[in-house]
Order: sequence, then structure tokens, then C-alpha cells
Amino acid sequence: MSTGKKKVTGLPRKTYWHLYSLQNVEGDKLIRIVNKILKREYVLIK
Repeated sequence: MSTGKKKVTGLPRKTYWHLYSLQNVEGDKLIRIVNKILKREYVLIK
């Protein structure tokens, strides 16, 4: 039997963004997301 702690995993990082979902994002977060889209770290879905 394992006595170690259980590894907690969350949701995967969101890398695909739709135009409609960006409409509800706050200012600073929107800037970070758009910068990552421009660097091609995130993908914009039209």
C-alpha cells in the first residue's frame, strides 16, 4: 500500500481560444492571451 500523497491534477492549460470567449475576459488577462496568440503559443479559433 502506498502511503504517499495523492497527486492532484487540474484541467489542462487552455491553449485554444475562440473570439466569443475572449469577449468576457478582463483587461490584463486579455492582453496576456493576445500576446501569446501573437507569439503562436496559443491558437485563435475563428
